[in-house]
Amino acid sequence: MYGIPASLWIAVAGIWLTAGVAAAFLLPQHIPIAVRIPFLVAACVELLCFVPLGWADVRAAAIHRCSPRQIAAGMALSALLPFAIYTVGAGVFGLRATLVLAALAITISIWYVVLPPGRVSDAGFLVLVAAVMLSGVFKEIYPDAAPKLQAEFLGRILWIRLGMSAALLLRRMPSIGFGWWPTIPEWRAGVIGFAALFPVLFVMGWTLDFFGLRELSRPWYQTLAITAGTFFGIFWVVALSEEFFLRGLLQQWLTEWLSSFRTGLIVTSLISGALHLPFREFPNWKFALLATVAHAAYGLVFQRTGGIRAAMVTHALVVTVWRVFLV
Repeated sequence: MYGIPASLWIAVAGIWLTAGVAAAFLLPQHIPIAVRIPFLVAACVELLCFVPLGWADVRAAAIHRCSPRQIAAGMALSALLPFAIYTVGAGVFGLRATLVLAALAITISIWYVVLPPGRVSDAGFLVLVAAVMLSGVFKEIYPDAAPKLQAEFLGRILWIRLGMSAALLLRRMPSIGFGWWPTIPEWRAGVIGFAALFPVLFVMGWTLDFFGLRELSRPWYQTLAITAGTFFGIFWVVALSEEFFLRGLLQQWLTEWLSSFRTGLIVTSLISGALHLPFREFPNWKFALLATVAHAAYGLVFQRTGGIRAAMVTHALVVTVWRVFLV
């Protein structure tokens, strides 16, 4: 009844191909092979656990074939494999880090097994997700085995995956519209949202002296490649995680709890803006104000399309233009 889609096999092949490219060109060249290989293998294993979540048929198969306790156990155990590959392989394994990671993985995995869905448990779930992500704990759990490796990336991706797995497979939250690739109408809605939003953000940012125009000295094809790479990097990590938890969960829950879409949108946007206060230096009020306005627009795009993918497009376009063309 539930087969593995061919597109998933293609995605898996793409992951390994990307890892090979990353090993050769993207990681800093000073990183020794003894660190490079376990880091990339751990990243591949983590992504192999993450990517299938984007297929509704795969999620349906997991829910149909496994009990909530089995799903929770699989989630918790899957957290330790990429961690072990990296830390043992790169020679930075630590017992304390292992215990902390295990405690975090178990907590988020059993959250909706132990607690029934409701206002208290749902609000606590989002607080847990945000608190751990903002705490910086993954720098300690995944120490860099070489300078500028940024191994904490493995922990951040893991935490996003576990949070999304809990919401999709255990909480079974509807109307999120999660997937790795937008439909044509979603692309269109996301681009239109960007076209309407960015002039407002540009005027605000320029007035607040938050940014200026970047001088582009690279050839056009390098700029194009950097722009595309930045877009998809933001789209599949930053925009995905923020739109999933802030729009797919928080905005929907607040709209229901407060019996008002407008109030839910405003409160979600204010919370989203507040989460950006630590950027560069705390409190960064300018960035928080810009983020509040931007996230209100993302919320409108989400509401009008019924899913996060169009909002992800708008979000990723805004951040890409800011990072590539503004300074």
